[in-house]
Amino acid sequence: MTIDRIYDEAAGWLVRQQGDAMDWDGFTTWLEADPRHRAAYDELALIDAQLDGHAEIISHAISAPVLAANDRRPVRWGRWAGLGGGAVAAGLALVLALQPTNRQLPIRDYRSAAGKGIEVALGDGARVALAPLSHLTIKGEHAVLQGTGYFDVPHRPGRALTTAAGDFSVTDIGTRFSVANETEGVEVEVAEGSLSVTSDRLAKPIVLSAGHGLIVERSAGTVRLISVDPQQVASWRSGKLQFDQTPLALVARDVSRYSGARVTVDPVIAEQPFSGVITIHHGEAPARTLAQILSLDVKQVDGTTRLEPRRR
Repeated sequence: MTIDRIYDEAAGWLVRQQGDAMDWDGFTTWLEADPRHRAAYDELALIDAQLDGHAEIISHAISAPVLAANDRRPVRWGRWAGLGGGAVAAGLALVLALQPTNRQLPIRDYRSAAGKGIEVALGDGARVALAPLSHLTIKGEHAVLQGTGYFDVPHRPGRALTTAAGDFSVTDIGTRFSVANETEGVEVEVAEGSLSVTSDRLAKPIVLSAGHGLIVERSAGTVRLISVDPQQVASWRSGKLQFDQTPLALVARDVSRYSGARVTVDPVIAEQPFSGVITIHHGEAPARTLAQILSLDVKQVDGTTRLEPRRR
């Protein structure tokens, strides 16, 4: 498919979103079909959001009629009819050139403590639930995450939020998803909508839709796709930690993080796998629940709850 055809199709989807009969499932399928689809759509959405303020200059550059902002004729199709890739690129370049170059975007910095998550408002209705012991910095529409967060980003034309998690970047234009950037790797899960994941380690962008995700294991250098229950994405928000064959040392780390009470394990059982659900409580209760499930002993050592093999 030629790039001009892709831009024509992107324009059609942008226009149809102005009506009540928008085919959102079809739009998601189209986005997933080719990484170039999302790139073209995002470019058009960005231009469309800026067009009213610079209509005369942009319309001259792309040689296409521009409808007035309050013109309701065929849902703004006149802006985009017959537009090719080169014209769109020229229009985008003009839009970017018209932005102030001397204005520094503020950097917002958020940190959460052990045992306590926080809610972060990004603006325009977008929000992030930041898990305990996580760090989020935001500059414009670019975020950097250390730890874990759940993102709720309503669709707005022209906005594409990019979240960096290590050497992976997650880009979306409106969806609900979770990102974990932890020592052992990166995990992305989509609860609603779709997004793309890019990295120098990937041959091409990976598009994920609701019910899907990916796991990056740093030690093994692997990336694998997974299926998830959209209702269970970021279940820690509802007070539950879910584990699937997770080494006990990592389970203890997460229990410490969400309960606020430090939990350690004897090195002898550090790699023992655990699958199940732990309800989050403050203090040592989750550690004792875990010990009961696995038939382990619990000791208090220098203010730390330590899990050890049960003595016979």
